[in-house]
Amino acid sequence: MHDWQYFFNHDRSNLNQGTYRIFEPEWKAEILHWFSQKDVDKQQKEDFIQALIDFDDSCGDFYRYRAYFLAAEALSQFPESSLGDAIVEQLLKWSYAYFRQDKRDWQILPKPLVQTARKTLELTDRKRVIAAFVHLVHTTESRSILRVAAEKLGTLDPGNKSAIAALALMPITEDRQGFCQRSYSLGTIAVGDETAIAVLVHDIEKIPDQQICTVGIRTLGKFAYGNKTAIAALVYLMETTLNKDNCCEAIAALGKIAYGNQTAIAALVKFLQINQGDRICFDASQALWQIDPGNAAVIKSLVYIVETSANAFFINRAATYLLKIEPGNKTAIATLSKTLETSQSDNERLQAAQSLLQVDSNNQIAINVLFELVKNLGQSPKDPEYTKYIAYGATRALSQIDPSNQLAINALVDLIRTANHHSYLNLAVQDLGLFGAGNETAIVTLIELIASTKDDSLLCDAAGSLGKIDSGNKVAVSTLSQVLETTQDEWGRLDAAKNLLEIDPVNLKAIATLCQIMEINPYQDESILTDAVQNLEQLNLENKLIKEKLNEVISTLIQFIQIYQQDDDNKDCFSNKATIRLPYESCLLDIADSLTKILQREHLPQVVITLKDYLSKQFYKGNSYRYEAVFNIIWHCAENLTYPDFHKAIN
Repeated sequence: MHDWQYFFNHDRSNLNQGTYRIFEPEWKAEILHWFSQKDVDKQQKEDFIQALIDFDDSCGDFYRYRAYFLAAEALSQFPESSLGDAIVEQLLKWSYAYFRQDKRDWQILPKPLVQTARKTLELTDRKRVIAAFVHLVHTTESRSILRVAAEKLGTLDPGNKSAIAALALMPITEDRQGFCQRSYSLGTIAVGDETAIAVLVHDIEKIPDQQICTVGIRTLGKFAYGNKTAIAALVYLMETTLNKDNCCEAIAALGKIAYGNQTAIAALVKFLQINQGDRICFDASQALWQIDPGNAAVIKSLVYIVETSANAFFINRAATYLLKIEPGNKTAIATLSKTLETSQSDNERLQAAQSLLQVDSNNQIAINVLFELVKNLGQSPKDPEYTKYIAYGATRALSQIDPSNQLAINALVDLIRTANHHSYLNLAVQDLGLFGAGNETAIVTLIELIASTKDDSLLCDAAGSLGKIDSGNKVAVSTLSQVLETTQDEWGRLDAAKNLLEIDPVNLKAIATLCQIMEINPYQDESILTDAVQNLEQLNLENKLIKEKLNEVISTLIQFIQIYQQDDDNKDCFSNKATIRLPYESCLLDIADSLTKILQREHLPQVVITLKDYLSKQFYKGNSYRYEAVFNIIWHCAENLTYPDFHKAIN
């Protein structure tokens, strides 16, 4: 089977008589293998590739692109092709979101085309791609393209000197942003490279202190391990900078790259002596311990902070680290114990309890404090969000020291039974769904709560948690079903449907509710629509009961994409139906993405027929979001339909 037309024989007059195995996924491996065979005539391979890149699909180029990408992949098996350079050059052009047509006009390329081109660059002839990127970084006049191309080149060919040199010599704006961009790019591709290190060191040493980019300092800390030039530059910066942020970054970087380096160790010891008691000493102590574990200066510095600082948070932080590096440190234990008893800050008490429990998981005083912090959630404080954070942290801490989660469950149950504010109750109920799997106390508590409350939101959360910790619980299912039928709040219905589907993935009432929400709300609140669709995505679309509902869902989503119109003047976007006021037009792209995930093979031809007219230049100029959304959907259809079927639908 040496004749390439066995795989591809285009018959313009009758597509059904043609051969289009090149578009059938199951044939791809066989086609690539054909290109690798030595007994296939070279001219046959050249002719096949020529036919692929010249293919005119007469249906919007969707299949032209597919044929071209296959030709590019074939180069990995047939790198000697005379067409290879031109193919790789075209892939590079498609790989950038903006493509210059002439000096005055830039065209935004469709995202699926850009993404597929970039993916194909990794699958085609590697040597050609590297050579093409090298040429690009040496010839492009665009700094942004140079930077992106150099990063890609460094990824394809780690340590590539052309990529590093291009970034090192790249003209940059002499400001903080310019230095940051170059530092980030070098950090992406130039691990351990002397040229890159020299550039970053030069920036740190020569540019004004206020313009030094922390990205550059972090980059040295990322890849200059053991490099004496980098270490010396960071020590110099630590000792001379007046910018505290830069000093902290330099210290942190030394902690990562200067292990065992006596210059860095001596500099950090001296730094601790000079700045004794300053907050920055904590960072210096950490870095010194990282590069010289057991250094006595670290213990001395941290103890000094604990004993003399007036800042409670700073004391707590130093004591916690002391316990980490020296678990039995008496000063740290005494300090944290005192924090539990005297601090007015719940966060400090939480951190202190967690630190003490890491040393002694049976510390009853610390456990009691965690119980107290959870219970405080129900007391209606002045700052509810802060208290929620503290209570959640305390619950997590209790669950970590007790594998059975009984301590956490007891604390949450106590809160549920005593809390006097619904928002805190909801949080406790949700947490119980995380920690209470199979626990009888948790199950009984949630059932009692369901029986006693009439609040739909609380009912929904309680039933949802009950379903999580007691799979298939009938009380949970019946409660959520009741909420679906009685609540007037669309978000409440959505939450109830979501929880019900987690318990019963084929619950028809919940599925029907999601469909109804989409029919009623897409023109009032796009976030409800998006959330409803995302819930449907997670269902088993092969289930017969769910499939029956898909037509309604798909019809609603397509109508949304068709009817929505961009309106710069913030006028109504519907002429004779409900009004759409979207805060973000990109919602169209989210809906398009969701639609492609639930479309079935039998839906595709009609979707193409319905949406094809929105790919015209008129719609591209009038509403780029809708054009992009439709392009993404039809691209998906093209990938999953035969060429004759797609050609028929789109023409």
